[in-house]
Amino acid sequence: MLLKTHLAFAALMIILFVKHVNNSWIFIAMVIVATVIPDLDLGSSSWGRHLIFRPLQFFVKHRGIIHSFTFAVLASILISVFWPVASLGFFIGYSVHLVADSFTRKGIQPFWPLKVKSSGFIASGGTIEESLFFSLIVIDVILFFLIIVA
Repeated sequence: MLLKTHLAFAALMIILFVKHVNNSWIFIAMVIVATVIPDLDLGSSSWGRHLIFRPLQFFVKHRGIIHSFTFAVLASILISVFWPVASLGFFIGYSVHLVADSFTRKGIQPFWPLKVKSSGFIASGGTIEESLFFSLIVIDVILFFLIIVA
């Protein structure tokens, strides 16, 4: 999926969870950052095209280990050791990216190194994704006013 759709999903998770965490700004920042991280292994992604991420792309293939819950759990545990307050936001942001990508035609290997693949029917950047993106934006706005503002 495209970055904008991942961010729309991340916004939905932020709206649903932010009132239940102690450090809302850290939570929000970590959800957004973690939502972007899985696509850093793709040279054509919005952030992955920066030179700083080329070494990562040399060592891992797109939708490999970095696109797995195996990595999400391990990274979240590591973050919880050094910065516990950030680990929940990281895990939620990372997971929502993986769940969204599991509905695309290319899919993901959710439990890498197992070869089991989870894939769907949505073409990245296609009409269905565009409809999903706009639907998410409408839902985000409605829930923002019902949950956050109310």
